[in-house]
Amino acid sequence: MSMPINRRVFMILSVILVIGSLGALVLSSFTGALVYFHTPTEALAKQPELNGKKIRIGGMVQAGTLTREAGTLKIRFLVTDGKGQIPVRYEGIVPDLFREGQGVVVEGTWKNGQDFPADTILAKHSEDYVPVEMNEQGIAKSKESLLKSLK
Repeated sequence: MSMPINRRVFMILSVILVIGSLGALVLSSFTGALVYFHTPTEALAKQPELNGKKIRIGGMVQAGTLTREAGTLKIRFLVTDGKGQIPVRYEGIVPDLFREGQGVVVEGTWKNGQDFPADTILAKHSEDYVPVEMNEQGIAKSKESLLKSLK
């Protein structure tokens, strides 16, 4: 027996709607999981458009710049990508892996003309992390780090 045309159209449209909804759900979950950050050089170049926005800045904690205020949880340091550097201030408990010469992503609201006030500090887990701009081997080192993290 053959289905009436109206019922076939309804079934086809229902299947398309379900598949479309599932696709949109998957896409939106991936978009929310992406962690994009600006390098210090990018953030400084885009400073006017980033003013007042919540952003992430990623790079290395520059050696010799980490200072702690005695008796408090306040710290200051520079995040660098080898070309640009941004002074960061933070108050709170830092991750165990946070230290000078280590990869870091800081999150906060950018304010022109001031130190970057970080709300969150994320330390990079791999000891081999080096931003591509700071690495002579560039892509080869990035692939090597990626393979290590997959093991």
